[in-house]
Amino acid sequence: MKPRRRRKFSVEAALHAGARSRIDLLRHCVQSVSMDPVFAFLVQEYRQRPRHAAALALFDMFCAPGAPARLGADAVLPPMNLMLAAGMLALRAQWSQMQAAEPPAVGLAVPVTVPMRGLFDPVVRALTQETDSAWVRLSRYYDPALDPSANLPGGRMSTTQRHFVENVWKPVVRPCLVSAGFWQLQTIE
Repeated sequence: MKPRRRRKFSVEAALHAGARSRIDLLRHCVQSVSMDPVFAFLVQEYRQRPRHAAALALFDMFCAPGAPARLGADAVLPPMNLMLAAGMLALRAQWSQMQAAEPPAVGLAVPVTVPMRGLFDPVVRALTQETDSAWVRLSRYYDPALDPSANLPGGRMSTTQRHFVENVWKPVVRPCLVSAGFWQLQTIE
């Protein structure tokens, strides 16, 4: 009798499912420094309620040159592609105006609008459709029946992964995202 082949894991389905499966997947992604699914999940949340703080946090943490959790989709991110960066300039100006204690002088006001829901859609498309992306690799090896750490090579974090979690994710990325309204990440380590 032939052994049964394990069915390919659906990252998208796990992110939509919620509850423990989503938490475990997000925890594994942080531990393995695979930020693509984390970003895609946060973009889903952002699309439901687009806010300036959320858009700026997503850009600054994942998309900006030198971002602490920079994504691997270089072709759609600055400096290779400046479309997203240009959109962020206007949002940053609006956000600054909204945060100012005094209203700007007449004629200098920047009209305040709701950020575009689809602002990050090209980035998510690039992350999920690239043939050798972290998203595709994750769907090949991740086993939801195992603990998030058990899915790591050797069943534990490498020195580099531990450094990312302890020195980048916990003190920088997670607090920025949580303060921007992505409260679901509070428990993800």
